[in-house]
Amino acid sequence: MNKNKPISMLVVSLLLLSTLAIIYTPTASGGSFKAENQNFYGTMTPQVVTAGYDGKQVKFQFSITSNTTAGADIDYILVTLPDGWEVISAECNNTWAPTTDTDQVEFSAGEGYALVNGTVLLFNITASVLVGTGEWTIECYDGGSEGTLLGSVTETVLVTPYFDAEISPDVVKSDDTYVFELTITHNTTLSSIYQVVVQYPSTGRWSFNDIVSYPQYWVFSHNTETHTITFTATGGNLISPGTSAVFSIAMTLEDAALDGVWSVTAVNTAMQQATISLTVDVDDTTPTVSITAPADSARVHGSVWINATITEPNLQSWAIRINGTQVTTGTTATIRYSWNTLTYTDGLYIINITATDVVGNIGYSYVSVTVDNSAPQLLEIKVKAYTDSMEIGEYTPIGDTIWIPNATGIRVKAAFYDTGSLSGYVYFNVTPVSFANNTWLPTTSRDVSNVTSLPVKINITDDQGNRYVYTWYVRKDFNPPTAPTYTRYQLICGGIVIWGINATDEESAVVGYNVYINGSAEYIAVNELASTTWQHFDAHLYAFSRALVVDLSAYAGNPANITIAAVDGADNEKATTVYVGKIPAGTWYPVELYKGWNLFSLPLIPNSTSTSSIYSLILHQGAAGVTVTYGFDNTAKTWVMNPTTMRDGNGYWIHIKDYDVLIVQGRQTPEPPALPTTYHLPAGWCLAGFTETVEMDAYDYLESLEPGSYFRWLYVWNAETQSWSMVDTKEASTGALYPGQAFWIYLYVDQDLIPPIPD
Repeated sequence: MNKNKPISMLVVSLLLLSTLAIIYTPTASGGSFKAENQNFYGTMTPQVVTAGYDGKQVKFQFSITSNTTAGADIDYILVTLPDGWEVISAECNNTWAPTTDTDQVEFSAGEGYALVNGTVLLFNITASVLVGTGEWTIECYDGGSEGTLLGSVTETVLVTPYFDAEISPDVVKSDDTYVFELTITHNTTLSSIYQVVVQYPSTGRWSFNDIVSYPQYWVFSHNTETHTITFTATGGNLISPGTSAVFSIAMTLEDAALDGVWSVTAVNTAMQQATISLTVDVDDTTPTVSITAPADSARVHGSVWINATITEPNLQSWAIRINGTQVTTGTTATIRYSWNTLTYTDGLYIINITATDVVGNIGYSYVSVTVDNSAPQLLEIKVKAYTDSMEIGEYTPIGDTIWIPNATGIRVKAAFYDTGSLSGYVYFNVTPVSFANNTWLPTTSRDVSNVTSLPVKINITDDQGNRYVYTWYVRKDFNPPTAPTYTRYQLICGGIVIWGINATDEESAVVGYNVYINGSAEYIAVNELASTTWQHFDAHLYAFSRALVVDLSAYAGNPANITIAAVDGADNEKATTVYVGKIPAGTWYPVELYKGWNLFSLPLIPNSTSTSSIYSLILHQGAAGVTVTYGFDNTAKTWVMNPTTMRDGNGYWIHIKDYDVLIVQGRQTPEPPALPTTYHLPAGWCLAGFTETVEMDAYDYLESLEPGSYFRWLYVWNAETQSWSMVDTKEASTGALYPGQAFWIYLYVDQDLIPPIPD
């Protein structure tokens, strides 16, 4: 399929003419030529015939000069005309006899008149020409037509029509309908054009639709068999020299249509005519985009060249998009764009180049690259300390200092994040060690037995040249922190709560605390102790807002020794004994309370039902954090505001100022010999509590109630989102209740709820 822009024969003629001018440097009347083997040269005029039309008779003049070597003479010349041209007559010196055929003329030398070196033969040929380009062939022989060929040349003659024709659009797509405008321009002084004959494409899946427009006072006839439309002027509205006329025809191109060839013939009032062929390209091919830089999956830095080539003869435009955002556009087939990645954050980017041709076909290509303009990111640095090759421990920086105990050797491990490879050195004072990411360096520990402070510098670069440089000081800390203090402690069933733990250190800072339970240590860091939400650390340690809760369930009813030691950055520590004695029997459970309204219950049988006693174990705000409490009398169906006592099995609305944690202490079942607890639920709405310390299916918890004696759905409140939800009590459902949760239940008859005894 031809994908070049269609042009009229006039344009082709002009291009060929310019080519001839470069090769032959012709005069105004013609051009010179020379045989390749140098046996003759000559001239031919004219080489351009203007204002021509099909069938016009033109006299062409030739001059042949022999340039033969000794022993070779030219005695026979054969001239072949272009295809479709016809010989009218031929003339020559009477010593040479011309013989004419339809498309050839033979010239034979008379006896003794062969062309020797330096002699010249002049002859004329009159021919009937066709509009377009024609190739003449001139052959010279020694020894007649069957003799030796001394050389051959080809000369091109341009015959221009007296009008020009253009078609728009000249590039189209299949499966669409177009209105084609044919513009006919009279470009000579010959007689005016009165008739235009258009033969539209009839093959290649083209279909005629309609004649859309034509000049005023013209008429047309349409021959559907020959696919020809003849437009004829009436009333004197001719296409005179220097003017144009437009003829519009609608055509539909079916799917997979081929290029369409149009034929336009113009007839003037002198009955002279010429024909021009116009080709309309069918372009169903998307442009091909080839990105040559950067490479796919490349890592890039700074200014980056985006280079690409587009293969598309009918290219209209292209655009570069980076992560969907257009950054530049253009129209050339070669793309070279400088992308400044410094204005982008590090990360993965998709470079997408789309190319659009004149009919709307779109092609694209993309690559993904990683922008890396940042220095390697330090994730962690540690120092491992040794005494006589025995490891003491691992230590992390406090600011730019890494404190260690009185050690004899150290090793360093630094972990960095970077999308590329890293190289560089770790300097122990001035001694370099090749860096390896997340690796203990050096292989053998660096001697620090006689120093109390050693600079450790890391100087590395990634493969994009981004550099990281920082110096830490490894110093020995011989002094322990102060013994820890605390504001108060309170024993609870199976545990102890300690508030306001604090200690100081003049050198390496207090980094955490060792909590000793009968001599066994569990560690909690300073930041963990100050957690803003309820957290579980180590086996027995829980913390929230600097309140430490130690789980001593294993020691309930037995003595325990609780000691807290402050630990500095060099592992020096100093201890304070908090409590030595018997741990109250029972257990405890934390209930998280959220800012605003909370619908909660006691998951244990409290060892004290006093509201003030219960609220005293709200870890951060205490009772002052509760703005109001509402209980509900399930028998009277009335509210009780700020009750002085609270009991298990009931539900309570409390409004609290901010997030906090309530430690509920007591027992899961009544102390023997008491019977298992029974909770009476009168008919109607009841606000009940979930009295378990583990999650349980609602069906299992309510199993003691008679089937069908209560409404299937329980209403519960989500304090975190401050919204209602429902729990399904059907056996096959997954509806569950959670410790500390209360729920509304509607009963059709009075019932007694007996919660299951936990395992």
